[in-house]
Amino acid sequence: MPNATGAERLALAVIVALTAWRLAWLPAADLELYVDEAQYWLWGRELAAGAWSKPPLVGWLIRAANGIAGSDAPWVARLPWPLVHGGAALAVWALGRAVAGPAEGALAGVVYATLPAVAVGSILISTDSPQMLALALFLLAWARARGRSGAALAGAALAAGMWSKYAMLFAVPGLTLAALIDPRWRRPWGHAAVAAAVALALFAPNILWNLAHDLATVRHTADNADWQGAPDAGRVALFLAAQFAVAGPLTFAALLVALLARRWPPGMRGLAAITAAPLAIVAAQALQSGANANWAVGAYVPGAVLIAAVLAPRPRRAVLAVGLNAAVALALPVIGTRAQEWRRDGAPVLARYVGNAAAADAMLARARQDGARLIVASDRAVLAQLFWRAHTTAAPVTIRAVPAPGGPVPSHYDLIYPLRGDAGPALWAGETAQPPACAGAPLDLPAGTGDLGGRALATMLLAPDCLDRLRR
Repeated sequence: MPNATGAERLALAVIVALTAWRLAWLPAADLELYVDEAQYWLWGRELAAGAWSKPPLVGWLIRAANGIAGSDAPWVARLPWPLVHGGAALAVWALGRAVAGPAEGALAGVVYATLPAVAVGSILISTDSPQMLALALFLLAWARARGRSGAALAGAALAAGMWSKYAMLFAVPGLTLAALIDPRWRRPWGHAAVAAAVALALFAPNILWNLAHDLATVRHTADNADWQGAPDAGRVALFLAAQFAVAGPLTFAALLVALLARRWPPGMRGLAAITAAPLAIVAAQALQSGANANWAVGAYVPGAVLIAAVLAPRPRRAVLAVGLNAAVALALPVIGTRAQEWRRDGAPVLARYVGNAAAADAMLARARQDGARLIVASDRAVLAQLFWRAHTTAAPVTIRAVPAPGGPVPSHYDLIYPLRGDAGPALWAGETAQPPACAGAPLDLPAGTGDLGGRALATMLLAPDCLDRLRR
């Protein structure tokens, strides 16, 4: 790196070493794909322009990793995420350098790379991860934009983030406020129009897919928001308290100091507005009906620069804050290798990542034993694992979702893979207490472990007339 300072060379070494550490432990990880991850894997097989719950970029990245590695192993599906976050750390570094200076930029890159949310997102599959890389590139392109070409790059990055998660749009009100209060973030209206046009053009296929599928993703997002309850300030307090775990206790405290600061130089004032926007939006969501802690994770892309600006003049506090997060970042990849053995009171601690394959394999074995070439289910977790394991074991069966009776489509499987004209013999799979009304007594599966394997699961052969009654 030409003209790099000592701090920048150290930051590069930390980011590269931490990314390599995360990658090195992945082949040893014994984390299975849990229900959402198995669904994302299926999106990668489809390569469609949309999916039921979120845009499909996460699945495309899994498909790319599968193709490059020539394997569908769970650890291969996790390969993109350390690389995505490593790239995001470099982009945050560049953003900090452009807005605050070389020392702050270098520290911002390290702060981002060691955030607990980033550490988790580097070993688990999440739509947040590519969104954060796209957000860092979007802000960097906008901060550096000096013409229409720069605005076009910003638009392309905005679209990339939207292909990962609609929460990417939280950056738009933040950037709008930044432009109002900070000349450093203002651009000509023509440049804004170019960015918007490029983003819309690149994201148009997902819009068209939604229009062709009854706005499935939009409906699911609205259902998640669920603004029908009464306001509750306690939920806001819980959401904000959870941010100390998402960002790390000392780093989030530094961010609060930054957001409450009365004076910032040009550039940093606008960055504070961009950081505050997702936190404020999700806090409003929490007030009305609750919110997951990670929904505002995009705040920590620009927020890492603010944190660095607070900590850079205080080296001891910076070392303590980053060191605390780094300890977690180094430990998590190792913990991922103990998923099958790590138990508390006899139950697996990482229950979502244990027992899924065994449960699905038992259902596939029943299908072979009973001569069934079709398996039907209404349980999303069962369907997710059956699709995954049927592919990875080359099982000669078709998997279909039993259509839900009326109302909105409850899952991706009901939307894309409903039972229609598929021929039997058919095996039903699901919870022992929830067999189809037209079926006989279910045959229980052996007890397993984990969230799926630990449930009371059963199978049964379906008579042709019963199978016909289950069709849409």
